[in-house]
Amino acid sequence: MMNFNRRLSRFYSGNSILHTLSRTALHGEPCRSSFKNLHQTLKRLECYDALHLDNLLHVVKKLEETLLHWRPKKYDVLQLFWDLNHEINDLSKRSFDNDKRCRNSETAKLIRDLLLKHIIEVLQLFIASYTLLPKKAAGSNEIFELLELKGIALEILHTICIEFEDQVLNNVDQVDFVKCLFSYLQYDQTCFPACQVLESLILSKKNIYDLSKIEDLPTILMNLDDIQLGNFCKILAVTLSELDMYENKTLYAQTQQKKNKNTFIRDTNQDIILGIPNLLSRLVKIACALPYVPWSGAAAHSTLESEQWLSWIDTRFQREMASELRSDTFVGGVTLWSEYNSYGPPRISIKTTLELTFRADAMCVLGLLLIGRHRKEIQKELTDLRLIPQLSDLFDHFVWKTNARRDSVRLPGHNTSCECSPEVALKIQILRLIHSYCDHSEYKYAMLSWCELSEITNIEELSEADYPTWLKPSAICSGSRGLLTKILDIIKKESGVSTFRFWLSRAIESYVRGNFHCADQDFLLRRNLLSHVVQSLLTSNSRHREILQSSFDLLGELIKFNVAAFTQLNSHILTSAKQKKLMSVMSASLVDSNMFIRNLILSYELFVCSGDSDLKVFAEECCNILSHVGKLKTRLYYLQKLLSLINIHNLTQENVSCLNTALVILISSFKKGELPQYLRFLSISTVGCSIAANNSVHLENLRELLLFWQDHYLQKDIDCSILEKGSKICFQEWKDTVSLLTSDDAENPCTIAFYALPSLPSRAS
Repeated sequence: MMNFNRRLSRFYSGNSILHTLSRTALHGEPCRSSFKNLHQTLKRLECYDALHLDNLLHVVKKLEETLLHWRPKKYDVLQLFWDLNHEINDLSKRSFDNDKRCRNSETAKLIRDLLLKHIIEVLQLFIASYTLLPKKAAGSNEIFELLELKGIALEILHTICIEFEDQVLNNVDQVDFVKCLFSYLQYDQTCFPACQVLESLILSKKNIYDLSKIEDLPTILMNLDDIQLGNFCKILAVTLSELDMYENKTLYAQTQQKKNKNTFIRDTNQDIILGIPNLLSRLVKIACALPYVPWSGAAAHSTLESEQWLSWIDTRFQREMASELRSDTFVGGVTLWSEYNSYGPPRISIKTTLELTFRADAMCVLGLLLIGRHRKEIQKELTDLRLIPQLSDLFDHFVWKTNARRDSVRLPGHNTSCECSPEVALKIQILRLIHSYCDHSEYKYAMLSWCELSEITNIEELSEADYPTWLKPSAICSGSRGLLTKILDIIKKESGVSTFRFWLSRAIESYVRGNFHCADQDFLLRRNLLSHVVQSLLTSNSRHREILQSSFDLLGELIKFNVAAFTQLNSHILTSAKQKKLMSVMSASLVDSNMFIRNLILSYELFVCSGDSDLKVFAEECCNILSHVGKLKTRLYYLQKLLSLINIHNLTQENVSCLNTALVILISSFKKGELPQYLRFLSISTVGCSIAANNSVHLENLRELLLFWQDHYLQKDIDCSILEKGSKICFQEWKDTVSLLTSDDAENPCTIAFYALPSLPSRAS
C-alpha cells in the first residue's frame, strides 16, 4: 500500500538533471513549456479583481504544484480536482461579452484561454506520466490509486474538450499524447474517460483519424476485455466511417473534396481492424450475448419503454451507490473529498456505460465493416459466426411497445416525435446491421428458418443439391420462424409514424433486392406484406419523408418484374379514388417515390418487350398503374419534375436516385427512338423549373447532372453493379447513353448540344 503522507519536492523549478529526466518520463521529451512565464503572468493577474477569476487563479496556482509530484497526496488531488471541475463548469457558463463587471471582454477571454491552455498542459503531463517508459517500468508505476486520479483528470479534460473545443483542437495532432490515451484503454479506472477524450479529440478535427499512427493498437485491442472493447467501439465507429465528415454534404462537393484528399484512410483503418485476430467474433459476442437485460414480465407489457428504462437505471444506480460505499471499486469520475470517507458520493459519468450501449456500438462497427471494400469477405465470416441466428434469438427478447401512450408520457426535454431509450438505439442499430448484411448478399437466406427455406426452394423448384455449400441448418435461424418473418410480424403492428418503421422497411427491402428471384417476392406476398404497405400508403396521413420513402422503396422491390405482385397491387387500387390517392402521393413526394416509379417503368418495358402478347396486354391495358407510366405524357411529366427538383448543388445521397430514375426514362426513350422528342420538350419547357435562376433551363441542368454522374459512378464498381442488377440494363448501356447525351456533336438530335446550349467541355468516356 502506498504511503500517501510522504511528500517529495516538486520538479518543475530549476534546470537540474532530475528536472529534465522527470519531464522526459512525463511527456516523452524534454519540456518546452512556458510555465515560468505563466507564473509571472499569474502573479500580475492576482491584483486584477475586475476579471473575477480569483478562484480559478488560485486553483491553477495549486494545480502544477500538486500534480507534478512523483507521488502527489491523494486527498489533496481529489479536493483540487473537485475545485477545478467546479471552476471550469462555472467558467463554461460565463459570457464575458455580457458581463458588466468585466471592463475589457477581449482581455478577459485572452486570460481565460491562457489559463485553460495551462490547465490542459498540466493535466496532459500528469495523465501521460510513465506511459512512455518501457512496458515493465510503466506497469509497475501505474498503480491502482494513481490510475484512479488519472481517471478523474481525464474526466476533467473531457469536460474542457466539450465546453472549450477550440482549446483542445490541436491536441489530436500530438501523437504521443494520443498514444497515451490509447494505452489507458486497458485499465478499468481510465478506460471510459480516456475513450471520451479520444472521441472528442478525433471528432473535433472533422477528419478520419489514421489508426496506423498507433503502432501498438493491435496489441492494445487484444488485451481489452469485452467491456473495454465494447466501450472502444465508439472510437472504431468514428474511424471507420466517413459519413458526416464533409462540411458540405452535397455529393458534388464530396466528389470535389475526394479529388484533393487522401481517401484511403478509412480503408487503411478497416484493414488494421480486420487484421486483429478474433476481433469480428468478439464483436459478434458483445452484440448478441445472452442473457439480455432482464425485464419484469408484467411491467414489460404494461409500461412505456422509456419508463422501464428510467426505473431500471434508478434501481441500478441505487444498488451501485450502496455497493460503492461498501467497496473500494472506483472508475474515473469526479468525486468530492470527505473527511468521513475516501470518496464521497460519485458523480455519474457523462458517457453511458450500460450494456446496451456497448451492444449498439458493436453492431454499428459491424455494419460499417459491411459497407467497406471487404464487404463480401465480411458477409461470409459473419455467416460462419452465425450472426443472423444469434440476432434472431436476441429479437425474441425485445419489447416492441414504444407506441403505447406516446402522447401522454415523454422524457423531459424531448419532443413528441422522440422515443429515446438505450433499447430504441439498439433496435435501430440491429435493423441497420441486418440491412447492411443482406444488401446484395448471397448469404441473405440465413434470415430464414429451414422450413421457410424449403418453401422458397419449392417455389423455385430447386432441390437441396442446388443449395450453396454454406447453406445448412446450423447456418440459418432455428425454429419455425426466421428473423425475416419476425421483422414482418413487427412492421405490421407498427403505426405509420413509428420510429422503427423506416428501418424495418429497409431491412426487408435489402433482403428482396440484389440477386433477383421472384420466389423471394412471392414468399413475402404470401404473408400479405404488399397489402400492408399499400394500405399504409393509402390511409396514412404521415408526411415523414423517411417513412414515405422506405414504404415506396419496399413496394417497388416487391412488385418489380413480378406479374403476380402487379395483379395483387391492381386489386388494391381498383377504384378511381384509390388510384387518385396513390398517384397524388407519388407526385407530391417525387423524391420519395421515384424508386417506385423507376421500377414501374422498368417492369412495363420488360413486359411489353418480352414477346409475350398476354404480358403486353396486361401492362398496356389491364394494370392501371402500369398503363399510367407507359404513356408518353406521364413520362415527360415525371422527367421534367425530377429535373426541377435536383441540380449538382443540392444532390445528396437521399435524392441522387432521382437522377438515375430520369436516366431510366431517357434510356427507354432512346431504345424506342423517342429521345429527340424528350429533349425537344425539355428545351422549350421551363414549367416547374425551380432551379431556373441557377441553371436557366432543364437541359443545361441535365447536362451538368450527367457530367457529375460520370465522375461519381464510373469510379465505383459496386454502385455500377447495383445499377445493372437492379434495372436489368447493362451498365455499358448506361454509360453509352450518358456519353451520347453529353457529346459535343451539335448535329445529332440525340445530344443536348443539338439544342443550341452554350458549349461545355465534355467528360464523356
